[in-house]
Amino acid sequence: MAYPFSYYFGVSDARRHGRRVAVGVGVALAGLAAGTLVATRPAFLVGLVAVFVGLWYARPALARLLVPAPWQPEAWRYAPLRHALDPEGADRWLDVGTDTGRSLVGVATAGAAPPDDTPPDPETDRAAALAGVRVTAVDAFGTTLRGDAARLAERNAAAAGLDAAAVRGTADCLPVRADSQDVVTMCGALSDLTDGAERAVAEARRVVCDDGRVGVLEPVEGGGPSVGTGGDDPLDRWASLLADGGFDVTASGAVSRAGSRYVYLVVEPA
Repeated sequence: MAYPFSYYFGVSDARRHGRRVAVGVGVALAGLAAGTLVATRPAFLVGLVAVFVGLWYARPALARLLVPAPWQPEAWRYAPLRHALDPEGADRWLDVGTDTGRSLVGVATAGAAPPDDTPPDPETDRAAALAGVRVTAVDAFGTTLRGDAARLAERNAAAAGLDAAAVRGTADCLPVRADSQDVVTMCGALSDLTDGAERAVAEARRVVCDDGRVGVLEPVEGGGPSVGTGGDDPLDRWASLLADGGFDVTASGAVSRAGSRYVYLVVEPA
């Protein structure tokens, strides 16, 4: 059973947010020092302004620093994808772009309920259904401010009841055999590529079994891929990219909460 603090995924965008916080706090401290040490009215006013400017600059990063919380898989984000993907019964599952495992755990523990606010089942039931699946977690991995990403991914997966092995690789050159995976998940992996999304889709088509399924989840704020022939809607553009890569879309939709919106697609080899 996974408890509230069973996972540690690290702080999202810790380097970017931390840099802004450091700059803002530094400006505020400099202003405080100037206003305190220089005993003149102008210095005091300049210091006061610097304090307010520094805190104002740091405030957005401070507000986002723990959103999402490092221990939350945010299963709500992945529940519609999990329901449409239906990974129960798979023998081999490839997760692309795993990082520290938030998306992998999110899909594994999300309530397999339709996206109509139907209450999900307990996460332990969801993970138990995947107990026999062999999971390969692929990412560039490495040691960051959050720690050893590969070790964290395996630890978080184990806490969710998954048998996962972290393997170093990239979305456009997957280190697995052709036609070897029953399920492939790519949550944020395509939009993270500055280019090469088409190659990543081709790789997913190469490694998934003919009767397998690929699940994709992408943030709407990314605007979708810059390739393909779809319209302006991000969901249409991702669907076009996947169709061009040899897939048929079997399910798609969107999920949103607190200003964040994601689109998901489940596809099968055409």
